[in-house]
Amino acid sequence: MKKLTLFFIILLATFALAERPYDNVAEATFNALKTGDYSLLEPHLDDAMKSAFKENDFKAFREDLISKYGDLQGYSFVKEGKAKEFILGYYAFEFEKADVTLRLVFREINGEYKLSGLWIDAVNAKESGLPLGIAIFFPIAGGFLALLTFYLLGFKKIGGAEILLGFVLVAITLFVQPLIQNAPFLGTSIRSNSDIVARGTSFMIIVAIWLGFVAGFFQEGLKYIFCRNRYLRDALFIGVGFGLGEAILLPLIQAVQLMTVGGIPPQLTTSLLSMGERYLATLFHAGTTIVLAYSYKNGFGRKALLTLSIAHGIVDTFAAYYQLTQSRIILLITYVLLLLVSLLLLHYGLPKVREEREEDRIVW
Repeated sequence: MKKLTLFFIILLATFALAERPYDNVAEATFNALKTGDYSLLEPHLDDAMKSAFKENDFKAFREDLISKYGDLQGYSFVKEGKAKEFILGYYAFEFEKADVTLRLVFREINGEYKLSGLWIDAVNAKESGLPLGIAIFFPIAGGFLALLTFYLLGFKKIGGAEILLGFVLVAITLFVQPLIQNAPFLGTSIRSNSDIVARGTSFMIIVAIWLGFVAGFFQEGLKYIFCRNRYLRDALFIGVGFGLGEAILLPLIQAVQLMTVGGIPPQLTTSLLSMGERYLATLFHAGTTIVLAYSYKNGFGRKALLTLSIAHGIVDTFAAYYQLTQSRIILLITYVLLLLVSLLLLHYGLPKVREEREEDRIVW
């Protein structure tokens, strides 16, 4: 009997030790995320977190998780860490499509633990998708298909130096453009798409317009600087190089992010769409560089620059709004606009390139 009593005492002590003093905060976090009820979580937030993670921020964070990974089903403790006066609790939150490890930052205040931070630490997908190496191939192939298109249209002498220049311009764009786009958000609580979504539709539209038109004016302005005083054929391949650079560098950056944080593996449909998008984008960039070079030679360069920057800004505004909303209708509109503008530019510009080639033969 004494042995049995001792066994139960040890068992109860084990359970008592296993329960962490902040587990009730983790449970409140789970219940709030599962139900969408912010009031379950708010009493467990410290003052700084209440200010930074208001109800709209919570709802946007939750909706982002649910839209990506499906309904929340359960959670479990993973490990504990420490950083100065903070305790870091790592919990695996089980969603339909992935296990998302959340890092909950706790701080003890007057003997009670409060939530001081909430971060996504890792995402382990449950769904099988394309291997990352194959998924990267699709958008890159889209860029090279555009190059093949121009080859089949008769531009068989490929400008390697011009393509390289376009590639360099993309590298500059990927470094400088985000600095400009993110400048208005410095010093604010906006650090992710979820924070933007939390502020409502009107704010999302304003942000999408800002992001889109910064991209339009920056990229077309950069291309205009390097396409002036060039043969139209050379300008064409600068545009192709710009599109190829995007088709190569953007998927590589996304792959690094996926390997670092984790996420849902790319599906075949998504990869095919990305291939089509990069194909159209490369055609678009080639069309703009032709028109920019031609307009500069014929005395209306600034007007063309303004027009193309606005057109580019409109297309990228829809693209930015899609990133915020994940609306399929917005995505369709983006692709249709990109297709129409690309075809219009090439219909106008390619005959000019061929005329220039004919004039070169006559001069020779």
